[in-house]
Amino acid sequence: MQQGQQDEASREISFDEFAPASYAEWKDAAIAALKGADFDKKMFTKLVDGLTLNPIYNSGDVTHPIEEPGEFPYRRGTRSLGYRERPWYIAQSVSACTAKGLNGKLLEELEGGCTGLSILLDCPQGVKLETLEDWKKAFENVVLEALPVWITPGSCGLGALAMYVETARAQGADLRKLTGGVTYDPIAHLASRGSFCSGMGFCGARKQLVAMVKWTLEHTSAPFAAVGVSGLPFHNAGASAMQEVACMLSAAVTYLRALEAGGICVEDAAPRLRFTTGVGNNLFLEVAKIRALRMLWAQVVRACGGSDEAAKINLHARTSSWTISRVDPWVNMLRATAQAFSAVLGGVDSLDVVPFDSAVRRPDGFSRRIARNVQLILQGECNMDKVADPAGGSYYIENLTDAVAQSAWDLFRKLEAEGGIVASLKAGTIQKAVAALAGKRYEYADQRRQTIVGVNKYVNLDEKPLEKPNCPSSSRRDESACLEQKPVALAGTAMEDVLAVVPTAAMGGVQKALAGLYACPVGVSVEPLVPRRISERFERLLDRAAAFRAKTGSCPQIFLANMGPLRQFKARADFSQDFLKAGGFDVVYPAGFKTVQEAADAAVASGLGACVICSTDDTYDGIVPEFCRRVKAAKPEMIILLAGYPADLVSSFKSAGVDMFIHVKANCHDVLESLQTRLGL
Repeated sequence: MQQGQQDEASREISFDEFAPASYAEWKDAAIAALKGADFDKKMFTKLVDGLTLNPIYNSGDVTHPIEEPGEFPYRRGTRSLGYRERPWYIAQSVSACTAKGLNGKLLEELEGGCTGLSILLDCPQGVKLETLEDWKKAFENVVLEALPVWITPGSCGLGALAMYVETARAQGADLRKLTGGVTYDPIAHLASRGSFCSGMGFCGARKQLVAMVKWTLEHTSAPFAAVGVSGLPFHNAGASAMQEVACMLSAAVTYLRALEAGGICVEDAAPRLRFTTGVGNNLFLEVAKIRALRMLWAQVVRACGGSDEAAKINLHARTSSWTISRVDPWVNMLRATAQAFSAVLGGVDSLDVVPFDSAVRRPDGFSRRIARNVQLILQGECNMDKVADPAGGSYYIENLTDAVAQSAWDLFRKLEAEGGIVASLKAGTIQKAVAALAGKRYEYADQRRQTIVGVNKYVNLDEKPLEKPNCPSSSRRDESACLEQKPVALAGTAMEDVLAVVPTAAMGGVQKALAGLYACPVGVSVEPLVPRRISERFERLLDRAAAFRAKTGSCPQIFLANMGPLRQFKARADFSQDFLKAGGFDVVYPAGFKTVQEAADAAVASGLGACVICSTDDTYDGIVPEFCRRVKAAKPEMIILLAGYPADLVSSFKSAGVDMFIHVKANCHDVLESLQTRLGL
């Protein structure tokens, strides 16, 4: 580069030559560009979560000082250098059918680049580790001192902690060097299962929490967590970002109160909590949610008397199961990548990317490798571990963070006013609120206002389903399994009492014995939050079509009655084709017919049960009545659909014989479900 060019490139760029534009000037220009369309309806975006996004953000939309990373209340992260100080842990969750199978997968994950491990016990896709021998076999050749291992124990926190500690001791590990934790989260268990094992009440769960935290405070260092606070039961049931944050805060405050009642101050208790949040598809909303949760928790801890250091959240994220599709599962790779990017932008401490085949089967080696590599690429190739809060200072994200925080705080206060999250679950308040929000999400998807690639749009009818191998031994365990274990005699309910029996006891027996000693007078029973997926309604339609294909050898088909030249029918024919594919329908797509008689004769001759008239609103008045008359005269049972919705003519077209309308505002799911039913699928 020549010297003159270097000087020009290094000169500071100035925008003084451009006149500043006010919001009012921008709005006037936008209104002019809209050519009469309503500015508020076109330019403001209402999210299903309840927030409204502005069309543009500027400095006036940020009403607070923007702190530096590492400064209370940690909106921008708990460390001043962010990921430059320590990258987030790549903590993939691992499930298996057996302890030996789990061990093989753990070693594979570590060899493939994981820097932490997440293990789920006592859940449909977790693993069953009942005895100490199971635990030792599962962690063979896994050096527990060398990396954080987080275990989500299900209903028996003390038993799992004791098993893990004895496994570490068998390895000769220094317990002070253990990181990760055994994160007992009875409220998440209650929300997802509807009760506690062995009929135990919440008083027993509180006693377990106190015993676990007291023991870890005495024998382990602060990075080792004993209490989990999971938003996943709420997130995966369809909750909004704000509902998820509010429920997590209420659960965490419930735990702080229980620990304080057990003699543990907030300064000691708060660092032993580990939060887990789901990460959905709305990239910037999820970034704002993570930042808001971190900020709100810091303020809660300070209000409870904790120090700024104790107020630093330990935050794990897991990509969403709500958004995973069973149909066209390969697209889940792309969803998980975007969600992982959101989590990293938000500044999580550890991350678990759900493998793309999780909705179909236990993830195989390929899917686990791809999920792991998403994080490795974000760190190693995208250099996301070289920056501290890259989203910080964005007027949009800062404003959205405040909006999420305020809305979540208001919901949290309502939960507290009801007596806390356990009382709200008992009353069904949370379940009703989450179900209502999930219903809105389904409505958006049904109307295709929310695109689900490969499911309600851009469906691949030739997709081959994934194989689902059998598990050699089931890891799923129902609530009655705890009662079927060999009786265990416990001297008391302290951690030392449990440690004394785990060499010869099973987890279920320990839990039953603890429940008996706790002697809670009344068990807790609530309506569980059922994990759902946004794609499941359309998947049922596609399943019906697949069953038809398996029976007949071909997809159900619809005839497109394309009228006129290509430019006249193509837009609506293409739209109709994509619309119908969401119900598993293939189409017969002929060239445009010159006359209505030709189109009607071809529709009848196709032998199909339904057809779609595709043309323009301007031409429909001269096409639709005659087409319907001819088709119904020759084949009365044939279902006639119209591509479009000419409002002034809808009534007359229905009278002429049009049965259904396909258009952008139609409820795609309901139209397709009705069409399948009428065609006998």
